[in-house]
Amino acid sequence: MMFGNMLLGLGLIVMLLTTIAPSADGYKECTSIDIRNECSKMKLLDNCTVVTGFVMIALMPSHPNQCNYSEFTFPDLIEITEYMILTDVRGMVSIGKMFPHLTVIRGRRLFLNYALGVTSMPDLQLLEFPSLVAIQRGHVYIGTCPKLCQLERVNWDRLTLSTGQNHIIVGDNNCTQRSICKGCDSGYCWSNFYCQRFENDNVAHIKNNANNCHEECLGGCHQNETASKCQACRGISDGDVCVPKCPEGKYFLEQYQRCYNRSQCINDHEHYIYGSECVAFCPSGFRANNKSECTACDEQDPCISVCSPEPANDTINVSNLADADELRGCQVVNGSLTITIRNQVNESQLAHSLSSIREIRGYLKIYRSSQLSNLKFLNNLEVINGNPLEHSHYSLIVYDNKQLSELWHPVRQLQLKEGGMFIHRNNKLCNKAVQDFQLSANHDKALDSTQTNDQEVLCSPAKLQLSVQIRTHRTVELIWQKSETSVKVEVIYRTVPKGHLYHDHSELEAPVCTRINWERRILFPDNLIDFNETHYKYKLEGLQPDTRYVCLLRTFGGDVKHEARSDLTYVLTEPDIPQPPKVELIQKTDSSLTVRLRGHDQNHDHYVLTVFELPDDTVYLDSRNYCHHPSYRWQDMQDGNQWRESAFQDYDYDDCCAHKEEMADDRRFKDEMRDQYRCSLDQNQNCHDLEPETSPMQQIRLLANTSQYELNHLNRYSLYSLELQACNGLGCSSPTILNDRTNYTMGADMPTELSACYVGHSKTLIMRFKEPQLPNAMIVYYVIHYRKNLSDKGPETQISCLTRKEHALAKFVHVAMLNITFDEFAVRVHSLAGEVAITPFKPITTCTSEELITPAGEIQQDAHLATVMGSEHGHGVSIFLICFFFGCSLSLLWVMYKRRCWRKLPGLRRYVPVREQWLRERQQTEDREILVDGFETVRFQNNNNSHNSSHIADEYQM
Repeated sequence: MMFGNMLLGLGLIVMLLTTIAPSADGYKECTSIDIRNECSKMKLLDNCTVVTGFVMIALMPSHPNQCNYSEFTFPDLIEITEYMILTDVRGMVSIGKMFPHLTVIRGRRLFLNYALGVTSMPDLQLLEFPSLVAIQRGHVYIGTCPKLCQLERVNWDRLTLSTGQNHIIVGDNNCTQRSICKGCDSGYCWSNFYCQRFENDNVAHIKNNANNCHEECLGGCHQNETASKCQACRGISDGDVCVPKCPEGKYFLEQYQRCYNRSQCINDHEHYIYGSECVAFCPSGFRANNKSECTACDEQDPCISVCSPEPANDTINVSNLADADELRGCQVVNGSLTITIRNQVNESQLAHSLSSIREIRGYLKIYRSSQLSNLKFLNNLEVINGNPLEHSHYSLIVYDNKQLSELWHPVRQLQLKEGGMFIHRNNKLCNKAVQDFQLSANHDKALDSTQTNDQEVLCSPAKLQLSVQIRTHRTVELIWQKSETSVKVEVIYRTVPKGHLYHDHSELEAPVCTRINWERRILFPDNLIDFNETHYKYKLEGLQPDTRYVCLLRTFGGDVKHEARSDLTYVLTEPDIPQPPKVELIQKTDSSLTVRLRGHDQNHDHYVLTVFELPDDTVYLDSRNYCHHPSYRWQDMQDGNQWRESAFQDYDYDDCCAHKEEMADDRRFKDEMRDQYRCSLDQNQNCHDLEPETSPMQQIRLLANTSQYELNHLNRYSLYSLELQACNGLGCSSPTILNDRTNYTMGADMPTELSACYVGHSKTLIMRFKEPQLPNAMIVYYVIHYRKNLSDKGPETQISCLTRKEHALAKFVHVAMLNITFDEFAVRVHSLAGEVAITPFKPITTCTSEELITPAGEIQQDAHLATVMGSEHGHGVSIFLICFFFGCSLSLLWVMYKRRCWRKLPGLRRYVPVREQWLRERQQTEDREILVDGFETVRFQNNNNSHNSSHIADEYQM
């Protein structure tokens, strides 16, 4: 800590001492200095007070015996009138002691757009200019300097007094020296030893008791309130005196910001006298005489200034301020002129350099100048000849200038002698401004191609008062005045990160094909809802909860005077219940399930994982005879992407694709249902918790940053249902459900205590084996394999099937009658997990007396047992045959009775039922047909004759 304070104190002392500049008696003016390749050239800077030009130090060797930069110091140098460049100087670690009193870099001529450039300095660690307070024109470029660390503590924008864009590349993050600017009032510093000073920090010379400096001074002074003892001049210097303008008899040289006498202007700088100025060339309408003075030209002698491109090219390219300076005073461009300025520059300086242009003999092309806002520097342009034309069609091209909002207003009417205008993709240039400019120019308008579309930029729109109110978690309401509404209304909005602001509307005003991040809705007043008598309202729906939006409303389509646009308005929707999270199984064993969790968004505080164990339905499974209806299950891809159902289904490519499409449709259906019926504050009816049919096995609360979780101590090959919810302070989401089984264990389905024996010398077999204690899943049936080894024919085998229920009801004892006496047997167990266990073959023995005792009773061993069982079996067959033939005989007799004996006994069959039916129907006048005994129809005729009736009755009584 003490060491740090000592360093700070030493730095302050050094900073005060740096204000002591050399006296005016040692004044020396040097021209541009270019130092490269040899360290001995560094002596060119010795005793220089002002460099009227540039200073460039480049391409210096790195060997310490050749260059020891710590020995070079130039305390007399105060001012550089143009620019300073340091590049590829190896071995230079610090610059602070080399230029301790450099106060101002004027930038009257620039390197590209820059007045100070430092790049490709591999060893540079400290970039220190203790006395530098201003760069009056141009910007700063700091390129690749990997060891340079303190750049973020320098206020570059305040150092460069002209508006523009500095290019600063911060060094490696592994820097060991970083500035903390402790003790600096401004909070900015070059390093821990030097605080940064600014233009208005007019520090007086303490040793000479100078407390107040003259207003023309810059960077301090040596004497109170006098302009003759300034550290540097804020503007013009006349020798060692700072003046607002040059005195009579002296001439102002703008490039150097100095006053020179006639001899110095003409002889030393080879310039011309133009009024009170010393100029490099006579302006338009003037020519130099034999006394190096600019005199007006005769009317017959226009004496115009012509600038031509290089012989190998027919185009002059302007890409920075330095290129524009080369055209200063040029009246006629003998070729084509292209302007592409991608960096932010001071546009008034462009006007100072290009405003003299009157004529362009080729074409004028201004494209991809992303920082130009207007083209006022072309106000004096009168003629574009169009020789040659761009693409054989256009002599004026204004294309893809994102910030361009204004063209120019010609002092005299602009004339395009050949070709037309091509004006497109200028995002801030309104169509009306293009149309007005098009009409003001004298040319063939049929050749023009200009931007005209519905995405027009509003020309000087009025301010539209927009109110945004949050209605729900997905809806906001826009309200604005009816009186401010034109023919069309456009609502533009998009999501924006929290804390981010849009400082302009360039992205909004781009064509719709390039405005990919913005949502756009065109509305008409007839479709709007009246909020009240004076205001419209529009409900903006379908927004995301807990999301920040920026929106803008504009109206257009009618008179330009009625165009209006609101400010960009920011709104944050309210948070909602989280959306259902995603859960997927990534690993499983016979006792664990590992799942991956992922929330749909970041508005959840924790997860809730609920685990259910779904037991198998034993009653339903036992109701099915798996011996007659075995189970099949789908297998995964096997044998080169083949789907198969167990071992019985052949691969079918079409079925496979159809199966995949069905699965995809099923997933889409589930996703749609989840979105439609998910729990949210806008859909409270979907948030009611239902009582589960079964209580959960466990419920776990997980942190919001949990990415995966492992469930342990699970049963083998058991079905589990996992329900995952994302929760916050407002509630929990709808659950995402995952159902899956744990793996099975090899050998878990293996039965124990297997035995089998024959009853005496018969073929009756008694087999005993119990169910596995802890099977993979419920056992459904057993397959028993019998085998007899025949040496000559090979083994003879037979199988039989036994359901689990049958075996359990028989107390796990199975009695079978075999046709062949087998030697050994094995049992294959089939559970819900499949065929995963088969016992080894075991020999079949002869039953002992204990083994003959079964749950159904004792089985006798004598030989008569087989005979009795066989005779009982024969008696059963005989009784069945007797009953069968008896039934057939009875059926035959009944048929014969009905068909063959019917007419022989008519009286017995018909008398009673026909008599009763006739007595009931005799009063009816019409004929009757009566179904007798459900077998034969009899017709009765009524003719109202009692005799006939009696006769018929007597006939039927016979």
